[in-house]
Amino acid sequence: MERIPDDEELFEKAARRAGWLDDAGVASAREVQRKMTELGVAPKSVGTILLETGVLTQERFDELTKQLARIKAAFRLPGYKLLEKLGTGSMGTVYKARQLALDRVVAVKILAPWLAENPGYVRRFEKEARVIARLNHPNVVQGFDADERGGIRFFSMEYCDGPTLLQVLDRGGAMDEDRAISIITQIARALDHAHENGLVHRDVKPDNIMLVEGGVAKLCDLGLAKDTVVEGGSTDRGVTIGTPNYISPEQARGDPEIDIRSDIYALGATFYHLLTGVPPFDGPNPTVVMVKHLNEAPIPPRDRVATVHPASERVVLTMLAKSPKDRYQTPAELLEDLEALPERSTRRASEFGRATQKVKGPTIRRIHKWRR
Repeated sequence: MERIPDDEELFEKAARRAGWLDDAGVASAREVQRKMTELGVAPKSVGTILLETGVLTQERFDELTKQLARIKAAFRLPGYKLLEKLGTGSMGTVYKARQLALDRVVAVKILAPWLAENPGYVRRFEKEARVIARLNHPNVVQGFDADERGGIRFFSMEYCDGPTLLQVLDRGGAMDEDRAISIITQIARALDHAHENGLVHRDVKPDNIMLVEGGVAKLCDLGLAKDTVVEGGSTDRGVTIGTPNYISPEQARGDPEIDIRSDIYALGATFYHLLTGVPPFDGPNPTVVMVKHLNEAPIPPRDRVATVHPASERVVLTMLAKSPKDRYQTPAELLEDLEALPERSTRRASEFGRATQKVKGPTIRRIHKWRR
């Protein structure tokens, strides 16, 4: 988690985002501040120094000042006290916050000020809030509130005090099989609930699964979710939506007819990653990986980690079938096989201990250098 940035940082980020400031300009302004401090003079702000030295025109300085005011307003969200910055996405920033009326800790997602005047982004942001509000399941992050206050668009949701599944994988590699099955079963239940409510997540991946106290897994980030009831079956024609390491073949092609079976594929790629320590496909860039999802069969999990149970391998490979008709057709159908998998404690001990497991392929961090 990150602290909330100060005015100097916010001004600098806004100037960089606009393309009006580079490293040399920042370094020059910081040097002026240092010399003023040495002389016992209160240093001027970075923005003022950039204006006085001609790095920024008056017009650009005024525009950045207005942006800064809008951004700072987000840190004074009525009804909430923002505590820490949790992360930044394509549409906004998520903060850990205290909801004052109910005295509870929540997560608040705030639409980026520079996007708040774009109708397309506003609709997408509001759609994510509505989707979260529609779902009520122990394995889905719960939504609480959505509103616009003082020109700030936001929604609040359950705060999950735990790592993402990707963070766990980055630290430890392949996961204990029983734990992996438990996590995938929980997320399959979340997808079953979403399916019953006419929703397709479209971006199931380890980075969108939170692990909280008690071993509970929660599906989060529904910003790409598709409402099949409202939107019907034909949206985003020709547009590739998803994350390359876990994307279904039909999403990689940009097919307009995307349904819950696409989420089952992505969950299968996640299951594969848990069992083996690596995603099913690797490549030097996203395009290469997506082509492999389209055309190549994954290396069987047991060829990577010999201790994976044959029944688990069969489930994973069924989830990863290239054609949607060859996969599990619904999360409920998948759950039947997941819940029938034998527990590790009942299996014959393998001669291959965890210490001798060999994972073929590149390291996790290299695979994920472009994951976001």
